[in-house]
Order: sequence, then C-alpha cells, then structure tokens
Amino acid sequence: MSHNLPRFRPITEVFRPGRGPESIPFSFGVDSFNAQKEINNWVFDFTKTYLYALYTKALTNPELEVQAYHGMTSITHPVITKPNISFQTDKGLAKVEDSYVYAHVKYCGAYYYVSLIRMNEEMRGIVHEIVISGTSQDSKRPDSLRDMITKEAINNSMYRGKLLRVVEAVHSCGSGPRPIDVEIIEDLENAVLDDVFLPKPIMRELKRYIECIVRYDELKTSLRYILSGPPGTAKTQVVRSIAKACEGKATMILASGGDWRLGQLFSFANIFTPAILCVDDIDLVVGDRNRMSDRNVLGTFLQKLDGFINSQLFVLATTNDKKTLDMAASRPGRFDQVLDMGALEPRNYLDLVKKRTQDPELLALFGDGDVLALLKERGVVGAFLANLVKQAVINKKTNGKEGFSKKELMCIITRSYKGFYLEPQKVTVGFSSGLEGEDEWEDGETDGN
Repeated sequence: MSHNLPRFRPITEVFRPGRGPESIPFSFGVDSFNAQKEINNWVFDFTKTYLYALYTKALTNPELEVQAYHGMTSITHPVITKPNISFQTDKGLAKVEDSYVYAHVKYCGAYYYVSLIRMNEEMRGIVHEIVISGTSQDSKRPDSLRDMITKEAINNSMYRGKLLRVVEAVHSCGSGPRPIDVEIIEDLENAVLDDVFLPKPIMRELKRYIECIVRYDELKTSLRYILSGPPGTAKTQVVRSIAKACEGKATMILASGGDWRLGQLFSFANIFTPAILCVDDIDLVVGDRNRMSDRNVLGTFLQKLDGFINSQLFVLATTNDKKTLDMAASRPGRFDQVLDMGALEPRNYLDLVKKRTQDPELLALFGDGDVLALLKERGVVGAFLANLVKQAVINKKTNGKEGFSKKELMCIITRSYKGFYLEPQKVTVGFSSGLEGEDEWEDGETDGN
C-alpha cells in the first residue's frame, strides 16, 4: 500500500555542518553554554510564531537573525521537516502546529540553537520548555537570548493590544476544565464614554481607570473595579467604551462569570502588559459561599486576586447586584472600587432621547411634564428609555395617520413597563397607581384622541 507522505530527514542530516544554504557554524569540542526554562502553552505558541516570522522576514529584529527553522511532530518519530502551518495572518504571523521546533539563530554575533519542546510528563501532564544551546565559544549569552525571545514573542503576538473574547467551555468535573481558546474582535464599536449618561463621580472614576491603563508605563498602577447595577444601566456600554479607549494600548480579555477556568484566565491575561480581564456576571463566580455548589471556584478566584496584587493586571467585573457577592471577594484590597450603575438621572432623559431621534413632535412629547414625571417616578434605566424612543418612532411611522399623540406615548410606556418589570399577578391598574385612566389609554390607543 502506498502513502503520499512528505520526505523527512533526520535532524543530524539537516544540521550537518557545511550543507549548502543550511550550513551551520558549529565548533565541536568546546564548552556549551545552555539555558532552559518552563513556559506556559501560550508563550510557547507565541514563541514558535515569532521565530517563524523572523525566519520568513515577516518581522525583523536587528539583534536576532533566524537562519534555519524546522519542526518535528512526534518525539517517537524523531525526524524533522518544514514547519506545519495551520493559518497565517495578513501581517505574516503564522500558527505553527508542531510540538517541537528547532531554530538556528545568530544573536549578537554568536550562534545558538533554540529548541521549543512540548512534553507529556506522567506526574505533571503537558509541559512546555524553551532551551537555548550555544554552538561556539563566543555563545555565552543563552539566558539573555531566552529572555529576549520570549519577551519579543509576547510583544509581537497577534493578540497583544487586541480585544479578545474567551470561547466558553462546559465545566467537566471528570477530566478538568478544557484549555481556554480566544477569538479576536476585529471591529470595535465606536463607543465613547462621554456619551454614556452617568453620575459625575462614577464618570470620574471610569476616566481614572482608563488613564491608568493608557499611562501604565508611567504610573505602574493597576486597578480593579466592579460595576454593579440592574440590567440596562449601561454596564455593557461602559465596557465597550473602555475597550475602545484602550485599543492598541492594552490587551482586553472578555470572559463570562460562568467560566470555570479561572486559573487559566488569570495566567493568560497576566502574559500581557498591561492587560484587562473583564468578567461579566462575576456573582456566578464569587457569590454567597453558603449557596455555592463548588466553593473551590471561589477559593481559586481569591487566590488569584491575592497572587496578582502587584501585577500589571487590571480587572473589570460586572454584576446585577453587589449584594450577591461574597464579602471576602469584593472587600477593599481585592477590588479598588464598587461603582453603582443606577437609574438614569431625570435631567438626562431628553439628552438621551435627542440622541435617538430628531423628530420635533416626539421631542415635544418626551418633554411633556406628565411624561417626564412618569419616567422619573419609575426611575427608568437608559436601556428602557432608548427602547421606548425606538417603539415611539415605529408606532408613529406605522399608525396609518398623521401625527402621534401623548395618549399613544403613555400607552407605550405603560405596556413596556408592564412587560419588562412587573409580575403579571401584581398588575391591576397599569404601572402607576397615581395616574387615572390608564386602561382607557390602552383601549383607545389607536384612535388618536
């Protein structure tokens, strides 16, 4: 039976001194200078990509030249071939799938082998290592070469400075949590923090948070904030605004509070400088310990917070209710601020409406004293008001007649509030007992009177 397999050559054949363009200067019988270090799987992949980019000239480094680059898939079949590339970005950064990579490099006038090795150890599981070996008498700087390669690999990673979303995985008690995977969010929404209607003290704190990220190289201080508030209070918009303001200046990782791979999330985020780990619905992780089915998750989270106190890692967490958080998790020291994202301030109602429509008739109706009093009494959130404007615009365009009445707007408010906020069995006369005739509004909402 015939198989169409690539032609492999043993490592001694490829690296034989004096073999044409793959010739490698090597002095036998001299002392060898070596350095090795265990690295995590992400840095392992970044380093394979970086060295390959130098080899193909997609990237350049005046101190480092990669003269040969080879991969090996299995240690049980120790032959090498061209690297196995799964995909390549438009900037030439490639994902190398080989478990073993061997490169010959020239660094500061001396020659070294760089070996990247993925091993499965019986006691510890999968282990990744980078090994630097000098090949001549003047190859005396393997430590500095190793550190420089890993640092530059991270700095030139396709993920650095990007907004990343963690691909969620179902927790498995039997085999443990699956390794994390991330995807790049290419097109960031053009969100601006100043467009979010927030109390001035909250706005100041959020701008300080952004400034500490943007000026991290100077300030060297990371912050950890919790955004607390019911749905519709602009928490998501704030996160998008921070991501946009920090685009290219920090790596931001979006994760769900339902993801059990906390240790891996913190380790991955801590690779980058600076980095923002955003955990949505953090109460799923650090809720009341007396009600949690797996207290180990809370313990892991607390350990990670304490372990990275002096790191460059920023944390931005959201919750619908801060009262559901474990006191030990949300105490000062583990978080710097808990910001209450409450109802929209009444003075901002018309400003938000104007951002959604310029229809003079609708603007006049939303500025009506009765309508403003109704919205203020219920303490509506920004998302509710934005949706209300959308419904009013649609109703006006589809009601089959000219104009739009105050009675119709009040009916939309009544119906929307009932649907979103009130339990059916609690509703008797609409959503405001202080207003007469709400049922009549609904009965005659299309007559325009």
